[in-house]
Amino acid sequence: MFSALRKELHYQYRSGRLIWGFVRNRFIHCNLQVTYRCNFHCQICDFWKTSHDREEELSLDDIRLIGRKLNRLGTLIISLAGGEPLAREDLYEVIRILNEENHFPILITNGWYVDEEVAKRILKAGLQEISVSVDYADPARHDEQRGMPGAWERAIKALDLLNRNRPDRRNRVHMISVLMDDNLEDVEKLIKLSREIGVTYMLSLYSWNRGTKRRRLPAEKVTEHLLRLKRENPEFVTLTTYIEHLDRAIESGGIGDCQTGRLLMNIDNRGNVARCTETLEEPVGNILKDDVMAIRDRLLERQRSSDCAQCWTSCRGFAESMQRPPRLRQFKEFFLSVRRR
Repeated sequence: MFSALRKELHYQYRSGRLIWGFVRNRFIHCNLQVTYRCNFHCQICDFWKTSHDREEELSLDDIRLIGRKLNRLGTLIISLAGGEPLAREDLYEVIRILNEENHFPILITNGWYVDEEVAKRILKAGLQEISVSVDYADPARHDEQRGMPGAWERAIKALDLLNRNRPDRRNRVHMISVLMDDNLEDVEKLIKLSREIGVTYMLSLYSWNRGTKRRRLPAEKVTEHLLRLKRENPEFVTLTTYIEHLDRAIESGGIGDCQTGRLLMNIDNRGNVARCTETLEEPVGNILKDDVMAIRDRLLERQRSSDCAQCWTSCRGFAESMQRPPRLRQFKEFFLSVRRR
């Protein structure tokens, strides 16, 4: 009983700090590259094209130091990124450490490594949210896109296992799709499938900027169609403001006034800090070596001097949507979706 009460008080403490960050327009999101290793060969990603070693990854001591330093900025949503995060055998410890350091760890996975034991362990360790990638309603198309036979089946199984093993409805489980030039008609089918599994559904616009990927944005307007789906399907929890900006992002190749460096940041597998994954080659410092407040100031300076309008991805879109008017609508949408499933 005491343990449950302590856990609840810790959750409320972190929630209060995160809300304060939203209110004060502080950093609220950090992408943390815990590994670049991956077992898939996805057409929409370039990281797998280069060999990556375990020895290149942040150690658990590094993770704890990063968690403590970021704690000085407030409670953050820390997205454990890759590569495939579950390729790390010690990911449970990574999650536990970041949870203890007053952050909310989340991740996106291809679902391949998720079995009953993994589902229980990552959620027990304190993972706040997990999204499993499913881009097509047709298994064969998804498998081809992801470069792995059986990927679709494993992803659906992972969603079911994660849903059945989450300890609390606040531990969110999503199906997530990358919106591209050939899967808009799949969205409604995937929302329905999410409902059948018992999870929620999210959408992120494809970003082609990093590496040598070809431009694969939809050729038609999508906002009106997706807003209708959102009105009709409570399982579709992507923020309304994010969806409202999709047509402009598709037409222009992105949205201006980018807030990466002010609301969110990226830390790579060596501790180098940049505004986002598209600017890894432009670090402002190393969080393992430098003072985090000095890094914060450099990020803010870099953001103020940037005129980038190159993307509208979900990580950027979520952070910025929560700051755009009408802010009360975004807060209401987000916190209602936390309690919905």
